[in-house]
Amino acid sequence: MPDPHTSDLASRLRQLPGQLLLALLNGTAILVIVAALFALVATAKVTHLAENVAATMTDAVLSRVDVKPARVMAKLDQLTTEVQSLRSALQEQAAQGRTKLDPAIERLNDRLAELETAIGQLREGRSRLMDEATARLSLSLGEALRDFGACKANAARP
Repeated sequence: MPDPHTSDLASRLRQLPGQLLLALLNGTAILVIVAALFALVATAKVTHLAENVAATMTDAVLSRVDVKPARVMAKLDQLTTEVQSLRSALQEQAAQGRTKLDPAIERLNDRLAELETAIGQLREGRSRLMDEATARLSLSLGEALRDFGACKANAARP
């Protein structure tokens, strides 16, 4: 009659590779989840950094080109109001007959010229902003890599 302890041991040894594979699979799954969480945190930090850099650089570029966004928006609102009033006047005059609208058209042309100048300054500022943001992001990334290399070198030392 076979020994029950030997039979039990043989059964356990046959199950051991499957259990080992299951344990490795569970450990790998946990590591993948932890890596995904770290990736999400890193992505959030990079996004936050990019937003801060963009906001800072936008303010810096707009102050350099001497464009105040609030003033540009106010001019756009005034221009919108004038265009609407001009459209209404043109519709009324078209119904009644044409009268002289040259002063209103001249004012509208002046406002449009000012707006084109402001838009040109904003375009120039945008290119400066992109150049500066790229430079700062490159510097930040370089510093982060340097710090990571220093951490790695310190960890390698016994």
